[in-house]
Parts: sequence; C-alpha cells; structure tokens
Amino acid sequence: MVLGLGNPVLSDDAVGLAVVAALRRMFAAAPIPGADILASTRAGFELIDILRDYGRAILVDCVTMPDPRPGTVRRLSLDDVAGSHRLVNVHDLSIGVAFRLAERMGIRMPAEVEILAVEAADTCTIAEGLTPAVEAAVAPLARRIYEDLKDRAPAAEPLDTEDFRNRRAFYSPDTG
Repeated sequence: MVLGLGNPVLSDDAVGLAVVAALRRMFAAAPIPGADILASTRAGFELIDILRDYGRAILVDCVTMPDPRPGTVRRLSLDDVAGSHRLVNVHDLSIGVAFRLAERMGIRMPAEVEILAVEAADTCTIAEGLTPAVEAAVAPLARRIYEDLKDRAPAAEPLDTEDFRNRRAFYSPDTG
C-alpha cells in the first residue's frame, strides 16, 4: 500500500497528498491489482489503523531540513523519522513506537516500510499549493512508485474493500 501524508493547506506539507492524487490518476488509466493508494492527514495511533494488515507500505511525506534542497526525495527508514512533526508530536507517538505498540497488541503491521520524504521549501504558509520545486518532484515520484508497484504486483495481497471504507483515518483530496 501507498500512504500519502500531509496537510492540504500548509503549502509543501501537502506533497504526500499530491503524490497520491497523481498515483490515483495513473491507477485510473491502468490499475495495479492488489495495490492500495491511501491518503491521511493523521498521525500516531491513527497510523496503526491505516497500516494494519498490510505486508508492505510506502509512506510519502515532506521533510524539513536545515539547508533544504526543495524537491529532493530522500529514502528513509522508520528509525530515520523519529523527529518528523507528523510521524511524531508532543501529543502523539512516533511511527516507530506505534509499530512496537501494535506488535505488543498482536496487530499485524507491514514488515517492510519505505518512507519517501520530499524536502520542503515552505511548510508554514497557509496555502493550497506546493512551491515550484516541490511541485516538480510530484510526477516523477508518483511514476517511480507506480513502476515499483507494477513490478511487485504479483506478490501483493488485495485489501477487503469493506474494511478499507471503515478506516476512519482515511482522507481523500478528491472528496475532502
């Protein structure tokens, strides 16, 4: 599954949602059986709900860096995102802690997690658009993810549609 994370009204923070929207357009033209494309504005405990029962997950989000190169895509692991404001904040828990908690509770979480983080130029301005450099990264990243999913499609397991609709953390930029 692919999970795009973001805030749709904080400029570059919406890049994960934009990548998911681009992926959905690709899927409309040529679906890949067994691959699910989701978007969420949530974090912490909510991620357990979204990610449970998947074998593999690709998370797409923005990352802020001290000397950013906006639009640069970084491949990160769960250990690398300990300080991400969405994947951990003072009122929630980090995705790593969420995975450990889920394991203790007997909740099956993805064994393979890849985080694709796009370096942001602006995550503070209230705006519904990405900066030009980050916008330029959306289509190539979506294409890269689509090709990866297509290459792995035979091993993917389909998700029960009814279960998918009951996940309260689901967000769709198309339906709000």
